[in-house]
Amino acid sequence: MNKKGKISVTTENIFPIIRQWLYSSQDIFLREIVSNGVDAITKRQHLSNLGQVDEFDNPRIDIVLDKNNQTLTVSDNGIGMTAEEVDKYINEIAYSGLVDFVEKYQNEGDPQSQIIGHFGLGFYSAFMVADKVEIQTKSCFADQPAVHWQSEEGIEFEMTPGQRDKAGTDIIMHLTEEAAKQYTEFELRAVLRKYCQFMQYPIYFNVLTTKGETEETADKAEKGESETEKAVDKAEEAETEQETEKPINNPDPLWNKQPARIEKQEYIDFYYEVFPDGKEPLFWVHLNLDYPFRVKGILYFPKLDLQYERLEGRIKVFYNQVYVADNIPEIIPEFLFLLRGCIDCPDLPLNVSRSFLQDDQYVRKLSSHIVKKVSDRLAEVYRKESEQYKEWWQYLQLFVKYGMMSDRNFSERVQDIALLKDVSGEYTSLKDITEGNVYYTPGENELSAYTAMAQQQGKTVYILDQEIDLQWMSYIEFNSQGKIKFVRVDAEAETEQSSEKTEDIAQEQKTLLAEILQALGADQYEVKYQASGTDSLPLLIRESEEFRRMNDLLEQVKRSGDEQMLESMKEMLERDENKPSLIVNTDQPLLERLEHLDQDQALDLINYFLKLAKLGQDSLKGTEFIEFLELSAKYAFESTERDNN
Repeated sequence: MNKKGKISVTTENIFPIIRQWLYSSQDIFLREIVSNGVDAITKRQHLSNLGQVDEFDNPRIDIVLDKNNQTLTVSDNGIGMTAEEVDKYINEIAYSGLVDFVEKYQNEGDPQSQIIGHFGLGFYSAFMVADKVEIQTKSCFADQPAVHWQSEEGIEFEMTPGQRDKAGTDIIMHLTEEAAKQYTEFELRAVLRKYCQFMQYPIYFNVLTTKGETEETADKAEKGESETEKAVDKAEEAETEQETEKPINNPDPLWNKQPARIEKQEYIDFYYEVFPDGKEPLFWVHLNLDYPFRVKGILYFPKLDLQYERLEGRIKVFYNQVYVADNIPEIIPEFLFLLRGCIDCPDLPLNVSRSFLQDDQYVRKLSSHIVKKVSDRLAEVYRKESEQYKEWWQYLQLFVKYGMMSDRNFSERVQDIALLKDVSGEYTSLKDITEGNVYYTPGENELSAYTAMAQQQGKTVYILDQEIDLQWMSYIEFNSQGKIKFVRVDAEAETEQSSEKTEDIAQEQKTLLAEILQALGADQYEVKYQASGTDSLPLLIRESEEFRRMNDLLEQVKRSGDEQMLESMKEMLERDENKPSLIVNTDQPLLERLEHLDQDQALDLINYFLKLAKLGQDSLKGTEFIEFLELSAKYAFESTERDNN
């Protein structure tokens, strides 16, 4: 059976392509090799169920890192290969054994349902980290001899009789110097956790440190004289006390179980298994669909402050329990990345590396279905646990608002459960606000003076303190076709602009105030006179809602670092000159008091009330705030002296 030859390559220089383009990450080599082992076991189990091969127990995959020899071995006790199959599936790149297997057994059960591989290129990903690769394999069909295959750099190969005496395959990778340094025990554990955490059969990881020693040992699997079996034998001979071995993966993830049979604590425990951050999720949605496409998974609504969280790695996409990628926007709309969880889609249209999706009608339908299930779950929680939902709103609002702006269908579904919280702690559904001004404060303890005035006028003041609220308000206004208008409590609403009262104000008083403001360097205001009530401040600062929003948006752009957008917005604001209004409260005796003061006293008084107005607007900062404190102390002492006299 000795044979030598050249591997049939259909594309020139295919290995540089495999190394640099086909696989988006070098770590994927381990996923591909282990996935091949999973496929091999699945095929053998199917043949066993058909009675074509003997039954076998204890399906497993063993991975051994030999530090001394710089090898990494992946062993399975699956279907194995004959010499003819090695020649066909290994020596001809991209010839997948799945095609032959399915064609041969397509009328006998459904062997394809849990088989991962499609393209036959996965094995050659081993050359991303190895300069030499060996295969020791034996077919599970009786009377088939074992085969040994080896190749350096994947160009020339050599096939000879093998050493295995039981069915299965060993892939022995002789690591390059660079790979041997990179793939330490801890790095390999991390890669296995990422890519193989939920593969369908138990995976055991062992490390050979010195001859006869292992950091972990494994009982013998049903395989021949493989590298892994030798490692286990040596460990037993050393009689080193070891803990009972445990697989490094979970072959039966929770999403495979029927939701009705799962307890609440099981969902929470599974969340911690995938996302060990110690923060319990609020609730979750369990996806379990077989038609018109197969999809399973669990999406969690986390209790997180997402303004300070990264979105990478939040939703993990699997293909028959094999990790594909995080946050694939073709399947999962971007706003769902604010959730956490796992989705397993066996029908995904993948390219040869399983790393990127092809955009097609199936994927779009799948995406729409996931969005619908998420919105339905939100509505269910709101309907059944209304008070709890309101408590959770502080964690849910960013997701709901972002989703409304991102997906029109989602927006229509959650319109009834999008909430607004007012300063009194009461909640109002967005559906109950149909028209008119909606007054808000950017923080529960901000703009307190203006909030109090609005409440005295019978207005409800809502709290909109999220970074996203600036865009969300504009979205709601646009969709209402102008019927709804959000107005910050310190903004100059259109109804207030027409309430100016100047007929009772003497021209001398107006002139005096203008001169004082000019002397204070505060002539940037447009002075207006309004009766604001005896409980309101003598001076109030207001500006148009539109202009202030533009300034707030400018600050967001500054934080984002988008220089091009920043310059564009600055030019726009410079063109649209807009003076803030200084409202003189005619219900306060300020103007009359000025007539009885000398120039310095008048300057100090207006300066004090101007700073008091800025304080009420939360815009008094730095040296102005210090000056305000000094003036406050001065007036306090003067008041005390008058009382004593």
